[in-house]
Amino acid sequence: MIVSDHISPIHPIDETSNRKECIEVMFDNLCYELPVMRDGKLYGTVLLDECIHSQEDTIHTLVEPGFTSVYYNSHLIDVLHIFNASRANVCCVLGENLEWTGIITKTLVLEGLAKSLTVEQSGAVLIVEMAAHQYSSSEVARIIEGEGSQLLGLWLTNLKESGRIRASLKLNTQHAERIIIGLQRYGYETIAAFGDDDYKENVERRFQSLMKYIDL
Repeated sequence: MIVSDHISPIHPIDETSNRKECIEVMFDNLCYELPVMRDGKLYGTVLLDECIHSQEDTIHTLVEPGFTSVYYNSHLIDVLHIFNASRANVCCVLGENLEWTGIITKTLVLEGLAKSLTVEQSGAVLIVEMAAHQYSSSEVARIIEGEGSQLLGLWLTNLKESGRIRASLKLNTQHAERIIIGLQRYGYETIAAFGDDDYKENVERRFQSLMKYIDL
């Protein structure tokens, strides 16, 4: 579950890049922003919305300072944590010498995690975070069972820097929206969900609404 196995190897984007080509790249990669280079170094970010509403040929005037990046050998779970903290949905992937090697999107991260964590029995997988002192496996199981489902599997990661715990929960149902709400009531933050029909339907509705709004 390493970033280098899941990157989209697009060419570096800089301030002279064509605006329409940037829109195509974002649509192809299902993201709404791109990291941008200046003088061979990462500098800022350009947003899909800005590109759509601009009449400029290039993105030079649309770039905002600030970017999100990860190293090529980072773990997918760490990247997901970065996405959750930054609210970004794409990171520039840097090589050993801090060179641009491509991008990784939230979609690619979730797909990679899904392939790694999904077991043979169907059911959603939730990635949940909580404070270390708050974690209780019996409480998590009780919340899930209270919604009429069962906890089939549990994987834990200790986030030393933040003092939090991340848990990957395998459920026996593909409808997890009520479970997510139940966990939230007890302070368990769901940062990702996959193999979840409710989640897929919500994402599809949001995507279709966006396409109608853009109407390209």
